[in-house]
Amino acid sequence: MSEPILAFATLDLLLEGLELSSDIEAAKSHDWVSHVNTSCYDGDWDVLPLIIPKEHLDSHIILQAFSHNCESPWVESQYLKRLPSIRALIDRFECDVLSVRLMRLHANSYIKPHRDQGLSLEASSQARIHIPLEISPEVQFQVDGATVPMVVNSVWYINADAEHSVKNTGDTSRINLVIDCNVNEWLFDLIMNSKNKTYCCKKVS
Repeated sequence: MSEPILAFATLDLLLEGLELSSDIEAAKSHDWVSHVNTSCYDGDWDVLPLIIPKEHLDSHIILQAFSHNCESPWVESQYLKRLPSIRALIDRFECDVLSVRLMRLHANSYIKPHRDQGLSLEASSQARIHIPLEISPEVQFQVDGATVPMVVNSVWYINADAEHSVKNTGDTSRINLVIDCNVNEWLFDLIMNSKNKTYCCKKVS
């Protein structure tokens, strides 16, 4: 018997009471690092690591931003310590939070279709959450061919194991807070109780 595969879902997680705009401006003052997988995108795509493997706490920002396959505990980076509202937002996740990054796709840039193997509810016990902090109508985020209707401060579960891409044809950058976390009962219920879910075209047996 086949079961549907979830492509994406909006999560009912309130962001009220958080001064995120001031944190975003503070984050922009730091030195971000270009995404290391340069074959995966055209234009400019960079990252500011916020929760990182403890073993890389004193390492170069590249290791802090992209070393995810490790068993080290996850700790706050020097950057997150200066972003109190974003820290408070992360604290609203009642599950184990792993990697957290700010990811900025600059104007006239394109993240090519790709998959992050195994990162979905169906494929593993982990999930990827996207929260757009700066976005415009010219940004198109697609999962399995369907467009995710992202707006500022909305919260989305994204099936990163499915093919996905992002195109920014506008004149301003898009900044998303990207959170990878372990799925517990709280997060699973939040995702499955979403009133706005879209399923993939593919099925699993």
